[in-house]
Amino acid sequence: MSTSTQPVRPAGIVGSPGTPRGDALVAMMGLTTCLLPFLVPAGPGNTALADAGILLCVVLSMLWAGREQLPIKLPYATGVAGLILGGAFAAYVSVAPVGTALVLIQDLLLFAWSAALALGRHNPAIVRAVTVSWCHTATLYSGVMVPAYLVGLNAITGVSAKDGVRAPYTFGDPNLAGNYLVVSLFLMAACKHPRSPGVRRIAYLLVLLAIGFTGSNGAMLTLLVGLVLAAAVTAYRRRGAVGGLAVLASAALAGGLMAGFVMPRVDLGQLREQAAGSVPLLRDSFGRSANSSGERATIVGEGANLFLRGDAAGYGPARTKATLEATQAPYVKEAHNDYLATLLERGVIGAIGLLLFGVGVLARCLRLVFGNLPKAYAELVPRPWLLAVIGPVMATAAGFYEVLHFRHLWTWLGLVAALVLAMQDQHEEA
Repeated sequence: MSTSTQPVRPAGIVGSPGTPRGDALVAMMGLTTCLLPFLVPAGPGNTALADAGILLCVVLSMLWAGREQLPIKLPYATGVAGLILGGAFAAYVSVAPVGTALVLIQDLLLFAWSAALALGRHNPAIVRAVTVSWCHTATLYSGVMVPAYLVGLNAITGVSAKDGVRAPYTFGDPNLAGNYLVVSLFLMAACKHPRSPGVRRIAYLLVLLAIGFTGSNGAMLTLLVGLVLAAAVTAYRRRGAVGGLAVLASAALAGGLMAGFVMPRVDLGQLREQAAGSVPLLRDSFGRSANSSGERATIVGEGANLFLRGDAAGYGPARTKATLEATQAPYVKEAHNDYLATLLERGVIGAIGLLLFGVGVLARCLRLVFGNLPKAYAELVPRPWLLAVIGPVMATAAGFYEVLHFRHLWTWLGLVAALVLAMQDQHEEA
């Protein structure tokens, strides 16, 4: 009578003898990442081709993890559970239409996508496929869109009368396009892709131009926030806490001087009028900033009144506009703000979930800033602290967009989870 024992695999990285690497899953994740920018034409419920890839990746990851008996972690689960439960409870209490269930299904799919990407802790090839695909896609995408915009190929850039001369590209929304490109810029810097420094500088320039052509004020603001934080965390990694604090102090001083001495002496209204009558791109971006700010202030004011007149349960996912219409509000629009939208649509339960979700993201970003990746992952993401900068960038963007349904947000979250889990595996092995 003989007994056989299962060989013990090293924790963290799959690829020991006899262990399949999940090549189909790796290839599909890379392809799906390439599809993230292509959101128009949209299918039913604003679905896109990338969603089919995401669903297939989730299925493949479950099969691969089950076959290899890999431990599965569900990063951000507590916060996401609060968001989904809050939305479901609000929909039930408010007797929301059955169609609101689609929003909750989208929440689950995006969460499952990030959990599938987190399996990269077991196989660096997953992280390599996603990061390389993302960086190369952003570079090639900008390399096509920038010349197309300059020569006026509106069929490619998506420019239409609705947004003036602002380019939504294949996203259907200039702000969404701008946000994707800002995130891509920091991802490229974190991964140092393309590898050639000269080519990478050209890629940075192309992406910056593509961001500029979206005319998104929000994208420009988040880009500035990201650049300041990137300089601070890079100084910290190179020169310690003193270097990082010096950068932050310098930025705060410059901001204070601008706010205290420069801005009071500048007539923003006149500048906007000049911009509105000059270059079309300035007219449709900075020239409209006063109206845009006024609209957002009105939305926040109406949303706050709606919450105070309602109850703590919420009105149901994606129900802000419909509820404003039902209450005959003077200005009917979606919240365009994740913080307000969560409170209105998912109630107190959802707001607590969003808080826990934010804490989970912050904790992982801090690990990337202060910790060190295992060698196999450090070669793929040489500057992980720049990947962490995307966290505050998206938190800022959430103040004027609803970013929780951005596919590229959850792709980034999955990458962050994979890297942090790999760091934990390394610590446990030591």
